[in-house]
Amino acid sequence: MAIDFMSMPISRYIVGDFITPAMRFAWESGVPYSIFGPEGVRQLPEGLPFGGPAAPARRASVIAMLAEDLRQLPGGVSIQLWDENSDAAPRFHRVDTASYEALVEEARKPIKSFLGFRKRGDSHRSHVAATLFLPCDFDAPFEMVTPLRRLTGSTFRALDALERMNWPRNAEAAVESLRAALMDSREGKMPMIVDW
Repeated sequence: MAIDFMSMPISRYIVGDFITPAMRFAWESGVPYSIFGPEGVRQLPEGLPFGGPAAPARRASVIAMLAEDLRQLPGGVSIQLWDENSDAAPRFHRVDTASYEALVEEARKPIKSFLGFRKRGDSHRSHVAATLFLPCDFDAPFEMVTPLRRLTGSTFRALDALERMNWPRNAEAAVESLRAALMDSREGKMPMIVDW
């Protein structure tokens, strides 16, 4: 199973209005890109977005509804929203699966303190276990239920935790991949989605 970190507007992700590096690689190799799903195998011709030919039009039709959902998010997110209409190119990072599992396992562990003192960034560690990162600053991760059902963390808090915490050796590759993806999220002011 491959895991990708994808920085793009949520609307683009929901409707499949993107082309991944794996899709480009298949086409450049002269192989059709195939998607396996409940309805069977679907092949995408070269240049067609993941969600099919109607993906760009579907995206345009869901943005207003999505904006309403986003305005309902907790933690002050609604006053820090990004541009869902952005046509900036999505960014992708493939992560080593075993390393990412080790990173998430460590991020979910309860925080222990020594003599009541915690290292700066400890409280941000839980943001690292999120599967959706928003380019916003908020205290605690929360469960988004619409438009996606995802544990949602802050790009800024997760980056802080990656920099300040000591992560296990078997998580180092994932730390680097996640750091690069979160920097894309921060610099592009776009959500970053963990896709598997």
